[in-house]
Amino acid sequence: MNSSQNLDIRTVIDILEAQVLSYTGKRLTKAERIVIEGSWHGKDYKEIASDSGYSGYYLQQEVGPQLWTTLSKVIGNGVQVKKITLKNILLKVAKEYCIKLEASRLDDDCLVGKTRIYGDLPKAAFFYGRKKEIIDLKKQINFSKKSCIAITGIGGIGKSLLVAKVIEEILLDKSDAYEYIVWNTVTRYFSIDEIVTELISIFDLEAEEETLLEKISLLSKHFHLHRCLLVLDGFEKVAQVESFKKRLEYEDFFVGITKGRHKSCILVTSQVPLKDIAYVTQSLPIESLRLEGLDSNAAMQMLRDKGLFGDGCIQLIENYRGNPSELDTVAERINRIFGGNVQKFFDYETTVIGPRLKVMLNMQFGRAGFLSDLQKKIMIFLAEELSKDSTPIPFFKLVSGLKERLGLKVSVSEVITAMEALDERSLIETSRKSSKQEICYSLEPVVKKYILVDALGLVYDKTSASQTSNAVQERM
Repeated sequence: MNSSQNLDIRTVIDILEAQVLSYTGKRLTKAERIVIEGSWHGKDYKEIASDSGYSGYYLQQEVGPQLWTTLSKVIGNGVQVKKITLKNILLKVAKEYCIKLEASRLDDDCLVGKTRIYGDLPKAAFFYGRKKEIIDLKKQINFSKKSCIAITGIGGIGKSLLVAKVIEEILLDKSDAYEYIVWNTVTRYFSIDEIVTELISIFDLEAEEETLLEKISLLSKHFHLHRCLLVLDGFEKVAQVESFKKRLEYEDFFVGITKGRHKSCILVTSQVPLKDIAYVTQSLPIESLRLEGLDSNAAMQMLRDKGLFGDGCIQLIENYRGNPSELDTVAERINRIFGGNVQKFFDYETTVIGPRLKVMLNMQFGRAGFLSDLQKKIMIFLAEELSKDSTPIPFFKLVSGLKERLGLKVSVSEVITAMEALDERSLIETSRKSSKQEICYSLEPVVKKYILVDALGLVYDKTSASQTSNAVQERM
């Protein structure tokens, strides 16, 4: 991809200025643009001053130091931008801009470099943090040559955008790294047979009335012969299928696509671990990345970009656990209702639940959801106890409380198994003061509110719905 090489320095500076404006709220000054252009052409300060009419002292002592500091923050990615390194960094910025520009124009069946791309990759105006996760995923894909990687996490945490960002960076590093990149957004109406058949059609493979196993074998051979990057986005939707035969088909699929070492990589995003969908995946060479919230710096930058400032932002990040989708929702409400005043929002002691997390919880608690009866009772118990006292609940209190308060005849091993499943789905939080102490459990504020309010009647059955007091709901 050579489009960045064909950009003149004025265009590159315009691209840079847009990033500086987004980060600082200010445009580049005339003197700063002159220093950047001169540095691009390898001129020293004396030559730049001679060409521009500015004094060399002013450009070197007044303009330069502040400019390099600003650019280090905006485009440095942890590296200090200097006059001598500016051109190489700007070339990378320009190349990344061109990649994004091409990606933004992508429809089905488009080319980026020599890579044919199918499907609609999610796009975001801004991307925050995730440097470690991006590095780890690229390492597993490019160097460890992992054939399948599952990215799991709670709804709205940013799984799809992370994968799209990784793909963007892979193309940026080497535009012909893959022959095919396929983005498949899974819906609950899809069967594995339909997914495999669609992939066979995309790759233009010859398949005539084969069985599912034969189709999977054909697809596996293609992955061995060609460099393909396949994304199955939102795979948790197929987990609602109750048919034992369908679940065996999922297992056949993962066994087939991970067989042997091949040139391709399959990335699967899901709100639930793959073993909850296909048990056999536990014994397959599938790597897993459990995505947590944004780090405090990235989350704070996100809130600043949305016009929120002050110490209250720290509490927002904590309350919403750095979940970018939830922060986006609450920031929009604070701006729209409270004029951007975070403290006024806190004065009402309320918690906002974003649409993505709400959909995920509806799916978990729904009739055909993922939660067993015991798991539901555990979630309800935690929510009600934590509404009285926010101190995390130790394991012994959880077990005794379930037995005494709910009258459950349940073994400790059953509770442990249920808690492990809830933890793997990021539905509960665990903590302990030291490695020798008993583990304690709590809930995110948004999850606790969802349970106690139970707006859709999915959490409590009719006989137990009255257990949640009006006073508790009012506090929520």
